[in-house]
Amino acid sequence: MSVSLVGILKSFKQTIKRLFSKPVTVHYPEETAPISERFRGRIVLDMEACIGCTLCSQACPNGTDCMQVIPGREQANNKRGLWPRVNVVQCMYCGLCEEVCPTDAIFLTPEFRTSRTDRGEFDYDAIQLSKTEAELTMEGQKELEGGL
Repeated sequence: MSVSLVGILKSFKQTIKRLFSKPVTVHYPEETAPISERFRGRIVLDMEACIGCTLCSQACPNGTDCMQVIPGREQANNKRGLWPRVNVVQCMYCGLCEEVCPTDAIFLTPEFRTSRTDRGEFDYDAIQLSKTEAELTMEGQKELEGGL
């Protein structure tokens, strides 16, 4: 089998061209790539604005697998005491819950760093949804330190 000289020269030309061009890779986590403003990441709940209407749960295409409405404590705006509970492992991050919320109480943020060691920790109740990922991580570390 003979390899044509033209093919070798084209490959060599491409190699030289890429050698002097800007790299396309990003050295994560030291550098981060820009995130689109339309990116849908972690779900956050504003407990003060939530009225317990259950529209977010009804709009969820995953049904009860992803988003459930559970009874909890009542607040001034939420007389029914119904709060969303989200299983983020099964969530498609489609944003339908955000679209149907009449008070904009539930919304998706550009936050995407949500690592956990236990699969059960991805089931967020209303209080966990109202906190940032950094706050949840700090609480988890305090629990580990207290248990040792």
